[in-house]
Amino acid sequence: MVKAIRVHELGGPEVLKWEDVEIGEPKEGEIRVRNKAIGLNFIDIYFRKGVYKAPTVPFTPGMEAVGEVVAVGPGVSGLQVGDIVGYAGNPMGSYAEEQVLPASRVVPVPSSIDPFIAASVLLKGMTAQFLVRCCFKVETGHTVLVHAAAGGVGSLLCQWANALGATVIGTVSTKEKAVQAKEDGCHHVIIYKEEDFVARVKEITSGEGVEVVYDSVGKDTFQGSLDCLKLRGYMVSFGQSSGTPDPVPLSAIAVKSLFLTRPTLMHYTETREELLETTRELFTNLASGVLRARVNHKYPLSQAAQAHSDLENRRTSGSVVLIPDAARVLVNIMSFQLLVVDQSDPKFCISTSVSPLPTPSSSFTKLLPKAFATSAEAPSPSSSSSGMVKAIRVHEFGGPEVLKWEDVEIGEPKEGEVRVRNKAIGLNFIDVYFRKGVYKAPTMPFTPGIQWLTVPESLDHATPQGPSPGNLRFLSTKTWLLHDSVRVINVLGMEAVGEVVAVGPGLTGRQVGDLVAYAGHPLGSYAQEQILPADKVVPLPSSVSPVIAASVMLKGLTAQYLVRRCFKVEAGHTILVHAAAGGVGSLLCQWANALGATVIGTVSTKEKAIQAKEDGCHHGSLDCLKLRGYMVLFGQSSGTPDPIPLSALAVKSLFLTRPSLMQYIVTREELLEASGELFANIASGVLRVRVNHKYPLSQAAQAHADLENRRTTGSVVLIPDA
Repeated sequence: MVKAIRVHELGGPEVLKWEDVEIGEPKEGEIRVRNKAIGLNFIDIYFRKGVYKAPTVPFTPGMEAVGEVVAVGPGVSGLQVGDIVGYAGNPMGSYAEEQVLPASRVVPVPSSIDPFIAASVLLKGMTAQFLVRCCFKVETGHTVLVHAAAGGVGSLLCQWANALGATVIGTVSTKEKAVQAKEDGCHHVIIYKEEDFVARVKEITSGEGVEVVYDSVGKDTFQGSLDCLKLRGYMVSFGQSSGTPDPVPLSAIAVKSLFLTRPTLMHYTETREELLETTRELFTNLASGVLRARVNHKYPLSQAAQAHSDLENRRTSGSVVLIPDAARVLVNIMSFQLLVVDQSDPKFCISTSVSPLPTPSSSFTKLLPKAFATSAEAPSPSSSSSGMVKAIRVHEFGGPEVLKWEDVEIGEPKEGEVRVRNKAIGLNFIDVYFRKGVYKAPTMPFTPGIQWLTVPESLDHATPQGPSPGNLRFLSTKTWLLHDSVRVINVLGMEAVGEVVAVGPGLTGRQVGDLVAYAGHPLGSYAQEQILPADKVVPLPSSVSPVIAASVMLKGLTAQYLVRRCFKVEAGHTILVHAAAGGVGSLLCQWANALGATVIGTVSTKEKAIQAKEDGCHHGSLDCLKLRGYMVLFGQSSGTPDPIPLSALAVKSLFLTRPSLMQYIVTREELLEASGELFANIASGVLRVRVNHKYPLSQAAQAHADLENRRTTGSVVLIPDA
């Protein structure tokens, strides 16, 4: 008989019992290890309390230890009696003086690493390694936020991120822990009990936010962590010491096209090769001094209950180690079935077929002095700049019947603007969302003075600056303003190609006669002419037809950022595209196929299945995501999904994002790069654009009805009547 800690019922530290257990000889592929030191981790508390389910009750907790091999089972090569080895993760059962382990899950501990140091840091260090090197690759120039920066994992995260060249911001609970965090490489330390960490992070980053948040606290810090992220930032929730966060509505991550993941170490060390690479890098950094392991607390294994109580009540810092009370005993290891997931090629899922903006709100942000017209209202080709032209307007939300063909009026372009006579206008599902009020577009009657309109929540964080003269303008994707006595009409549409017919003062690089394209803001392309900010239009190559470009601009830019930036598709990947015969779906299939991926698409009819095959789909169904896959949800044609519990992501350490095009073409450089790659692929034939449906602009209501009722495939284009 030997000694081990056993749990017979779930509960507080008092359920940890010091008992005699029995162990047998190692079987084939196994070894028996006499533990020298056992690491204590917060995950042990989760299993003790039942937050995570142990395979059986009673059970022996613990997921980290270093010891000496005392017996080798049949069929094991590369290990022998006397070797010092470490392990972290499955199988659970390290709170024992000896245990039987699968030989494939242990790693050799270099002689340069003290066993106590190795046991204190193996699970935490491997966790830190996959967080900064795999889950989100920290690089020079990044700014990272680490919660519980003086904790076991937090301490190593701060040191490692600092060594990689990042600016490290850490949160701690006390001044004493702040001193340690500083020593561990934090450039800025926030004592969260004394100051608002969100406000402080924004101050440190000049309002930009951080690239990544490493959050092991959970419920108490989750929303604040999201607020600290910059555009396209990563929320890495790898613990929940304060409790499980509430399910996450997609709007919470759509606000800034954020990525959300709930990873676990086991999913990043599935193969022997991954395990050895992770520990090799960890031990190398320990030996070289890049990482300093603090074993600040040691307890006899028999006093594990006290150790749990101290850790849970935040009376510890750095690492905690349990020391076996006896030198040689036998342990009854719990049986634990491993789920083996084939990782021959990564898979991710792209869901739905539209690219909407974030959910809007009725709050408002800062006012800039210059901008451009929201309503795409311009004179017809035969009229003067102040004459009446035709456009589709919406006076109330509803079905296609609310689309009215009316006369509107437009003025001359102001500084930084161009007036464009549209040749072709793209129809997209986002237009349906605006028409129905799923997304709130600005709607204004004739109103004197100044009036604010709705603005997306993603931009609701700046300080109001006061009014500025001018007509209604969409201010750098920030704010809508109505000033003076201007009649404002809600004109739909976010994509068009046309000819420049007038250039505002002070503008260079654009001239009358240029063919240009735009997609996204400002709303208002359902018109014969519109005024646009010059920095939001791109030149159209002569090799690309205006009708083709108008049909594909918004969809193509969406496809480009999805496969090239949101998740970089490469040869050997397998991807799933829903609505594969739709406008975006068709381009996604072609683009991913050209990049060497295996493409799986879902469609609603046999006819659309044929098109999807032509566009590069190799299969028709899939059990979706595999380990560490990406769920890229960029539309909601069937409705908004329910909030996502983090447990749904933790099952396979998945990534979830709800991106929008506007947040991937924030700068002029990003816009030109995206459109340049799109046009090059169209011209070279990599992308084939199907303009399967054309409607006169005046018949936009019929086009909406057909699109909404899935009577269309490929792209739909509206042609101005005049």
